[in-house]
Amino acid sequence: MDESRKQFEEYVAKKLRLPFEMITEARNGDRYFAFSSMDIRHSLNEWWTLWQASRSAIEITAPKFIDSREALAKGFTVDYSNGFGDGMDAYEENIRAVGVKVKE
Repeated sequence: MDESRKQFEEYVAKKLRLPFEMITEARNGDRYFAFSSMDIRHSLNEWWTLWQASRSAIEITAPKFIDSREALAKGFTVDYSNGFGDGMDAYEENIRAVGVKVKE
């Protein structure tokens, strides 16, 4: 399960005061079954759509990659450039996992 969906389901469970498992059991692919609880009809699909839209509206610009030549010119080693690249890859992967776009 991606991190954004997990955060959404935890948030909904807390707000509705329902067990987390009840929310995950309502999952149907990328949608949710509407269910009745406490005499209130909840549309998780609408909430999920709004949650996704709020996340997709955010876009982060990642710092510029430092290539080997640039690292050497700044007094760093090539290993610095490689480590920076690996760190940026991990950074971008984690940002995308919560549903936020990383500007290319």
